[in-house]
Amino acid sequence: MAGERKLSNPLDEEIYEVHRRFIVVMESERLATISDETKASYLAVFKSLTEKLATPGKPLSEVVGEIMSETAPLLFQVMQR
Repeated sequence: MAGERKLSNPLDEEIYEVHRRFIVVMESERLATISDETKASYLAVFKSLTEKLATPGKPLSEVVGEIMSETAPLLFQVMQR
């Protein structure tokens, strides 16, 4: 079948499915309920994470460490609302 995924690792398949579900939930349920201020913060974090993940050869542990330090202040702000 055209366009069918062929992931041999069950964890890869599960990750793929969770990503798909995340997109559906964000687009159909969450975006309309989030303030513009929170959307701006979320977008900044998501852009940064995507750029870091796209950097060839960058270890995932390094990506996680950088994202944690960048997002900690934003997470605390959101938790206080």
